[in-house]
Amino acid sequence: MDDADQGAGQMKGDSFGTRLRALRMAKGLSQVELARLIHRHPTAIGPYERDEYAPPREVVDRIAELLETTPEYLWFGRSPKRPTLAQGGRIGPGGLARPLDATALPLELRSERLQVWLLEDAAHGPRYRPGDLLLVAVEPLRPDQALGRDALVRLADGRDVLGRLLPGASPDLPLLCLSGGDAAVAVEALAARPVLGVLAADAVAGSEAAEA
Repeated sequence: MDDADQGAGQMKGDSFGTRLRALRMAKGLSQVELARLIHRHPTAIGPYERDEYAPPREVVDRIAELLETTPEYLWFGRSPKRPTLAQGGRIGPGGLARPLDATALPLELRSERLQVWLLEDAAHGPRYRPGDLLLVAVEPLRPDQALGRDALVRLADGRDVLGRLLPGASPDLPLLCLSGGDAAVAVEALAARPVLGVLAADAVAGSEAAEA
């Protein structure tokens, strides 16, 4: 396990290090792998993510290119590449949909804090269907912080399981209810990354070509 992953709970706020760590994890890279790709010492990334000192400008440029972001985002949290969604309106009592006025601004997605997981199992219906893209938080929560929420739950044996955590007989042994089923079992959960949203495959660009 990387140094920054071990000390993740000690990092606070929004900083160069927290943004770098979130982007690295979203790409599925370890600190050593990222260091190798930017031609730095294997231990170089840990101090950057802990905000012990800042990397040189040319290193930030290489990191930004590899992580598909901009130096401005890494330094200041500003990124022209952040995707936006147009607000359609509000859904009120009785399911009545009402459009927003013309001054409504698009919503910016905090994409650097999300990972996309493709669901292939049909056992999670009716909540999810095969082909759905689950938007999962990069940053894990303690199990007690994720009670009642769908999440990728990290178990003590190292597996990640999609399900919903419920209060158990003791705080150390919550119940895990698999999506689409009523049965719940006591588990030793280490962390949970909440499901923040879901996209159907046809909402994603290129899905038609992939199905053809």
